Amino acid sequence: MKSNFKLGEILCERCSLKKPANQRYYYVVIQEETDDKYLVIQTINSNSLYASGTSINPTHPEDDLVVTELKASYLLHQEITVVDSIVNEPVVSNAIGYEGNNRIIMFTPVNDDLIGNVYYEVKSQKKSTVSGYLYCEFYRKEKFIK
Repeated sequence: MKSNFKLGEILCERCSLKKPANQRYYYVVIQEETDDKYLVIQTINSNSLYASGTSINPTHPEDDLVVTELKASYLLHQEITVVDSIVNEPVVSNAIGYEGNNRIIMFTPVNDDLIGNVYYEVKSQKKSTVSGYLYCEFYRKEKFIK
């Protein structure tokens, strides 16, 4: 059965819907399922199974995942990936703040990546503060081609 999830849609596990929104595991669609490609999602916030930025080919997406809304505040104090606004490199670290209001996160394709509409502050490995937009790198490797 072909999945109906679309590029940039935010998903969470259907079984986690009873948890508070800030305790769910979130994913974004980085490759739509077609006749010759598998559905690929990427982890937005690290969880017990996957680190932020991990690309996954789910086996039963229509049964296990559901489209959801993700507000900026839901990712506070969680490990996420941002693209550093100064050096333009991905940084995976805990979100300590965000700029603006508590808006719903949406992703836009930019070149070969997906960039979120929320600007986060995270603590870097060197304990300094790094800022950047929520970031997902497209993963178009052959192993996700049918």
